[in-house]
Order: sequence, then structure tokens, then C-alpha cells
Amino acid sequence: MHGRPRPLVARTRERHQQIHERIERGDSLRAIARELHLSHGTVLRFARAADVEQLLVAATHRPSLIDDYRLSLHHRWTEGCTNAAALTREIQQLGCRGDINTVRRHLRPYRTGTIPTEAPLPHLTVRRVTDWIMRRPERLTDTERKCLDELCERSPALATTAQYARRLAAMVRERRSEHLALDIWLADVRLDGQREFRTLAAGIRRDHAAVLAALTIEPEPLEVNEARQWRVTS
Repeated sequence: MHGRPRPLVARTRERHQQIHERIERGDSLRAIARELHLSHGTVLRFARAADVEQLLVAATHRPSLIDDYRLSLHHRWTEGCTNAAALTREIQQLGCRGDINTVRRHLRPYRTGTIPTEAPLPHLTVRRVTDWIMRRPERLTDTERKCLDELCERSPALATTAQYARRLAAMVRERRSEHLALDIWLADVRLDGQREFRTLAAGIRRDHAAVLAALTIEPEPLEVNEARQWRVTS
């Protein structure tokens, strides 16, 4: 960055330095919050960032209309399609509201030879990625599927989490337990699942019979359930 830093960047750097200096001298986070007139959550966020650059990425990023389509643009460029107008039409058909000028700005580094070594991902949140994992795979858009595949390729831990979550979700949705699917899932999680899944699996084992029954009993048709409720309330 050349010249005078932007106020937001300068303030972020200064605040990060102030908080970490006080942490090093032994101040508690609550004491730091009181002294600097900041919320406890803000101090905690800065304290967790060992490097100020982690904060600057979030602080200086501004969502773009094509954020959700950067991965698609990257793949199309590497496939040989470098025409901005054609690429704009393609992502607009996918739902993008950005125009050709937005696409041209995004592609400028590509034209100068600065092509990312890793495919760029859209702006992500935990809720968004969780939704992709828990949704039926056939209901994902091509862009969502590519993004999730890219994330799982970069993070083996996420790939494992997605696999176990989808298997469990399928059992719940389809009410199936053939070939002892639940017991196989529990055994697999016990061997190499994430800590959160192992905790969930321990709870399922404690109520194994009830969980298995819930997975194997077909839900009543709506009209039967309504009739039962009517008899109870009559």
C-alpha cells in the first residue's frame, strides 16, 4: 500500500497493537475492554488474531456483485474462455446482477498474468457452507457444488465432516437402517470423526434403542396423525 494508509487500516493496526501489548503485560480482556472503551467481543476478536493481516482482510473486503461467481469465472478462464462479454452473459444467466465492467475489473489481474494459484471462492459464512453440506447434493447449483468441492479439497477435515453429516442426514431423511447403517456410522465416527461428531455419537450410543427406533419407524401419514390428534382433544 502506497502513501497514507486508509483510516480503517490505520485504526485496525493501532488497535491490534494496543490490545496485544496489554495482553503481553498480563492484563485481562475485560480490563483491556474497559481501558480502551471497547466491547469485550471486539477485544476478543483482536486478541484471537495473532497477525493483524487476518483482521485487515476482513476489514478491507467489500462484497462484490460477482463474489458468488468468481469460482465459475476462474474455471471458465482456465478452460480458455477469456471474453468478458461472454463470461458476463454466462454468470448473468446463473443469477449474477453484475455488469461487464464489474467482470472486466475482476479479470484485470488475469489479463496481466496474475492468475490465482487456487481457485477463488465466494464470500463464505459458516451458515452458508453448512447449508451446502446439509442440502441434498442434487439440489445444489453447479456453482455451489464446485465451491463445496473446492473447500473440501483444501480442507480434509471439512471433507470428513461433510461426509459424516451427509450420511447421518440421509439416514434421518430416508428413515433407513439397512445393513446396520447407524452402527457403521457410529463406528466410523469413533475411529476418525471430528470431536463434535464423537460427542454426538456418544450421546446416540446412550440412547441407541430410541434413536434406532426413530430411524426405522415410518412416519404416520398426515391424515392419520390429524385423526389421532382429533381423538385426543375430543
